[in-house]
Amino acid sequence: MSKRVKWGLIICVVFLLSIIGLGLVTQLHTDKTTHVITGQKRPLIMIAGSDSTHDDFDALIKSLNASQPHPVINVTVAKDLSVTATKTRVKNAQLNDTLIVIYFENSRDTNETIIQQTKGLANAMTYLRQHDKVTTANALGYSNGGLIFSRYVAGLATSPVVAIHDLMLVGTPFLGTSEAQPDETLYKPLLANKAKFNSLHTVINIAGDAGDGDDHVVPLSSVTAGSKLFMNEAHRYNAMTINQKNINHGDFLKEAYLARLVKQNLLNQ
Repeated sequence: MSKRVKWGLIICVVFLLSIIGLGLVTQLHTDKTTHVITGQKRPLIMIAGSDSTHDDFDALIKSLNASQPHPVINVTVAKDLSVTATKTRVKNAQLNDTLIVIYFENSRDTNETIIQQTKGLANAMTYLRQHDKVTTANALGYSNGGLIFSRYVAGLATSPVVAIHDLMLVGTPFLGTSEAQPDETLYKPLLANKAKFNSLHTVINIAGDAGDGDDHVVPLSSVTAGSKLFMNEAHRYNAMTINQKNINHGDFLKEAYLARLVKQNLLNQ
């Protein structure tokens, strides 16, 4: 083989390798700038419990954003049940990547308030459907927030306009906070409408037990009463008890294990 031919082959090989390398670099740049890679199939809507604040979910959102930034929609339901919202955007993120926090200006710990909040949630869902095209979502209800979501799915305010696919309940007091005197005021309507829960794919009901049968606020028996509502109605029902001596109802949303459970069961489903 002549030197001229050898040099020709070398030049061809270098040229091809350059083209391939340029293509890989371009593709990597495109992947980084045109879309966010995610396994999230639908937005996640979150509601806190009594005496809630705007920043109740900040620690959880920070944990969820550690691996991938999420757009956030903060929805406020006023005392007159009107709805407003603010948005934090992430470039090139999709609707399914969104975390939605619903805050109620009136979140007093009374049954009457929870009934009103259910109506407020229905208004918020209508807002999200009209303004953000949300038609389906996963949901996280903490404490009384779990009651509000359950009442919404059961149609106790209006027919749901946003379909809830997977529902996680954390420390939800279905029978109130007194084990000696269970309060069935909100429980009985849910029981009467439990057939509505067959629209749910998965329900994960999480209780806390510090060793005395409660999480220092909500009795274990009050949380586990959810089994009569969702078991054999939802496609899948999972009950979980976190046994931890220093567990505290008020700190649930700040626990690292909750962020892991949310990632595994709500963001990736």
